[in-house]
Amino acid sequence: LDNISSHIVNYREFEVNRVEESQQQVSDMQERMVELEEEAETLKKLVVEKNKQATFDALTGIPNRLFFEERSEHEFSRWKRFNTPLILAIWDIDFFKKVNDNYGHKAGDKVLKTVAGLINKRIRSTDFLARFGGEEFVMLLPGTKQEEALYFLNKLRLQVGQCGFRYQEEVVNVTVSCGISDFRENDSVESVFERADQALYKAKENGRNQCVVAE
Repeated sequence: LDNISSHIVNYREFEVNRVEESQQQVSDMQERMVELEEEAETLKKLVVEKNKQATFDALTGIPNRLFFEERSEHEFSRWKRFNTPLILAIWDIDFFKKVNDNYGHKAGDKVLKTVAGLINKRIRSTDFLARFGGEEFVMLLPGTKQEEALYFLNKLRLQVGQCGFRYQEEVVNVTVSCGISDFRENDSVESVFERADQALYKAKENGRNQCVVAE
């Protein structure tokens, strides 16, 4: 009986220790899972941030040229499939070099951010605006006919001209020019871009601060 009692006591102690060890292992695993989840969330945020850095313009906060190239191919595929109207427009800030020369690059940066922010706030959620490079911006307007686009873009142009831009309490006249082209049969993104660019060139030739539709 003494032997049996001793065995029972030993067995109970063994079981208690085993249960405690198991509970500790489970606790350690749970802590490790929490750590891994936190690490995964950190990595996810890092990936999102790096992707944003790669596809968004650091100065203006809007999409950059790389993002535009991706989006334009996507919209082009949708246009080919559904044959709904699609407009490409190119904006250029008039006499931007004079702003930099007369007021400095900080003023130029402020002009870029102001114009980008003003236009970006007034477009539809389905529209797309990107900084193409320098003082040029490019837009995609899905489901928009040419005459509708001209009316809408002229409103944007006027709003930019009336924004009352100031730099160090001095009024700086800021206007924009725009070239517009729709997507047509047998077009590519490159051919539409070229037509819009030629229309922009005509807008500049004709005195700037205007929107011109490609022939």
